[in-house]
Amino acid sequence: MITSYNINWHVPPNIGYFISTNQTGFSEGKYKYANFSKKVGDTEDLVDLNIINLKNQLELKDITFMNQTHSNIILRVNRSDSFLDCDGMFTEKRNVACAVLTADCIPLLITEKTGNLIGCIHAGWKGLQSQVIENFFEKLTTVPRRDFKVLLGPCISQAKYEVDDTIISSFSKYSKRFKKNKSGNYYMDLRHIAYDILTELGVTNVTISEACTFDDDFYSYRKDKITGRFISLIWFNK
Repeated sequence: MITSYNINWHVPPNIGYFISTNQTGFSEGKYKYANFSKKVGDTEDLVDLNIINLKNQLELKDITFMNQTHSNIILRVNRSDSFLDCDGMFTEKRNVACAVLTADCIPLLITEKTGNLIGCIHAGWKGLQSQVIENFFEKLTTVPRRDFKVLLGPCISQAKYEVDDTIISSFSKYSKRFKKNKSGNYYMDLRHIAYDILTELGVTNVTISEACTFDDDFYSYRKDKITGRFISLIWFNK
């Protein structure tokens, strides 16, 4: 069984969601235990075992993953595909489960109050800079912004995310979300920049995880470089 990160997100009863930790699973060595990415050097057979185990655990037939490249590309999913070239996706199809893989970036899970739509976004600083969140909601003009429900999952905390002034110059609008340190660099608050963007868009029903991938039971690229990716997943219940 893949261990879950528990957070209380109020969603319609027909919506299921799951966030994994790296405490149980089949991956080994630097990838132990529940790595869901085949692009980080882990043995593919072990990644497949993690995926199969999670599907069985959650009683899901398929999971749709993204080929994440820190882009702002958003796709509508009409059938269950293995991998899509995007950093955000959404669907109304009941047989599709949407997954985002992270190891410091923000995983965003999205639904709305009627439970007729699900989606997810992968957002690091590059994605935030290229407006991946804005692009996602611009695709969904038929749903009032006030009706969306968003979960900002575990990501690296501000205290552990040091960046230089070339990055802060791209986020002058959100300068309050940076703290200068003694070395002349800055600590960047990814999750609250994402929150500010959502608020500006009129998306106000936002649940924020305070878990830090650097310190808690998750993978962290900033901490380990060679590491796995944990999964944040949303689907329609049967």
